[in-house]
Amino acid sequence: MRGYPVRGPRVQSAVGGAGIDAIDGRAWYPSTVRLAAIDTHLVVALHALLAERSVTRAARRTGVTQPTMSHALARLRAHFDDPLLVQVGREMTLTERARGLVERVAAAVDRLERVFAPAEGFDPARSRRRFEVAATDNLELLLLPGLARTLADEAPQVQLRCRDLAPDWPDRLRRGELDVKLGRGAAVPEGCRSLALARETLVCVMRRGHPAARRRLSPAGYAGLDHLVVSPLAEEPGFVDRALAEQGLQRRAVLTVSHFLVAPFIVADSDLVLTISGRVAAAMAKRLGLEVRPCPVVTAGYTLTMVWADRHEDDEGHRWLRRAIVRAAGAAEPRARRRARARG
Repeated sequence: MRGYPVRGPRVQSAVGGAGIDAIDGRAWYPSTVRLAAIDTHLVVALHALLAERSVTRAARRTGVTQPTMSHALARLRAHFDDPLLVQVGREMTLTERARGLVERVAAAVDRLERVFAPAEGFDPARSRRRFEVAATDNLELLLLPGLARTLADEAPQVQLRCRDLAPDWPDRLRRGELDVKLGRGAAVPEGCRSLALARETLVCVMRRGHPAARRRLSPAGYAGLDHLVVSPLAEEPGFVDRALAEQGLQRRAVLTVSHFLVAPFIVADSDLVLTISGRVAAAMAKRLGLEVRPCPVVTAGYTLTMVWADRHEDDEGHRWLRRAIVRAAGAAEPRARRRARARG
C-alpha cells in the first residue's frame, strides 16, 4: 500500500499502545484518513449500536455505562452528520446511512480483533467457543445426533447454538453473526462459500387409510389433493409449486407451517397430504402410521448444503466445525438407508 506523509504530532493508539514514530516531524499514514483524529473506541461503539439498535444493549455489550454509550452515539452522529438510530414507535431503527455501514463496520472490527488477537491455534478439547448455526429443523434431525457425539468426544466445552433459518441469513453470515447455514442448496450469496453435504429426495406422505394411498399418484391427481405445506422462509411460490407451475398445475395449500417436524403429526390425524424430505418421512412414518409415496412432481431431488462466509474460510475453529458437520452428514447416510429398508 502506498503511504504518504501527513503533518501532525506523533500518533497515539486509542487502545493504549505506543504511537507511530514521526518521520522528519511528520506522522506516516497509509491512507487519506487522519487516524490521529479518530478514536477507535468509537468504531467498537458503532459496531455495538448497529448490531443492537439500542443504547442500553450496546452499553451492556461493550461493558460501558449507558451515559458513556449515549455520548459515543452523539459523537458518531456529529461525525457522520446523520442520526444513525431513530425512534420508530417503541423501537430504534437504523437510518439508510447506518444500514450502509453495517457490513463495513463489522468487517473492520473483525479485522482489528484478528490483528490484536493472540496467535493461538484452535484446540477443540480446551476451547469454550460458541458456534451459531442457522438450519431448518429437518437438517437438525439429520445432523445434530452426529454433532452431539462429536462435541462429547472431541470438544466437551464447545457450544453449538442452532437458530431458525431467517430470510436475512446471508447478511448474518457476512456480518459474522452466524457461522454456517444448513439447508437446501441454492445460489451461493456474494461473499460466501458452499459445500454439498448430501442428496435428498422428496416424497408424499399421508395417513394410513387415506383414499389417495390406494392408487398411484399422477401429477394432476397430486395437485388435486388438499396439502399441508412447510415453508420455513415463507416462500411463495415454493419449490414444489414452481415445479407444478411448469406443468400447468396448481395445488391448494390448506395449511402452511414453518417447521418440518410438526407436519407429519398433523398429517397423521387429517386428510391432508405432505411433501417432505425422504429422511424426515423415514424417521416418522412407522411411528405415526404414515403412508409414503414417491412425489410425482419433483423426481430429481435436491442437494443439502452448508454455506459460510469468506471471512471464516481460514479460521481454524471454523474449519473444525465444517469438518464435524461433513462427518455428521456422512454418518447420517447409513441411518437413512436403514430406515428406508425397514419401511420397505
